[in-house]
Amino acid sequence: MLKRSISIVILSALLFTSTVAVATKVLPPPKLNDAQKLVFFKDHLKGVPKGSRIDYGLKSVTKDADSFSDNIEIKVIDVVAEGKRDLEFNFLTGSHHIDFSPAKAYTGNPVIIHFLERDISIMAKNTGGNIGFFRNRIRDSFAKPMVVREIDFKLNGKAMSGTEIVITPFVADPYAENFKLYVNKRYEFIFSDQVPGGVYRIHTKVPSDSGDGVLIDEEMIFRQITPAI
Repeated sequence: MLKRSISIVILSALLFTSTVAVATKVLPPPKLNDAQKLVFFKDHLKGVPKGSRIDYGLKSVTKDADSFSDNIEIKVIDVVAEGKRDLEFNFLTGSHHIDFSPAKAYTGNPVIIHFLERDISIMAKNTGGNIGFFRNRIRDSFAKPMVVREIDFKLNGKAMSGTEIVITPFVADPYAENFKLYVNKRYEFIFSDQVPGGVYRIHTKVPSDSGDGVLIDEEMIFRQITPAI
């Protein structure tokens, strides 16, 4: 189990800006593109009431290594002023568990930041690299995403619409020699107002050097909200 007592407000600030106030402000700073606003500043939990629990499934498949499936939970403890929420988390279980601190008066869906923080920590550990380096590359990639498009998908057989954002943070990086495994890593995000919590899917994959296979494939996908809304 990984103890991660750092608050979601600070994690948001570290990933996106030098200002620690990011997660508590509704209005984004100026000169942000649509992708940045959607990922970091949208009120994804709008309409999700007190007492709700949002469940996600995470599946991790790594070539020539142990793969696993696990669960992620976000609990809405309270809805406070201006629609902000007090939240608690169960992020994975057993040896994969990360103990993220509860969030107070939060705007947005912390599962985005939590997923990326776990991802960044794994890359830093596997390469001996600096966590800040990977955070910065991912942050900067949202300024010039590879893809931003409207898409259709199905959830439990029901047609849905949303926005897909694709980033490739490390392609053509001048320090690529230090982390060859992740150079072509691809991140895919699907957001939808029709999905409780606003986040339908986050998917990352690391292709093989030859391009004919995938070395690492991780997907977090929305399962349900309890009670249903």
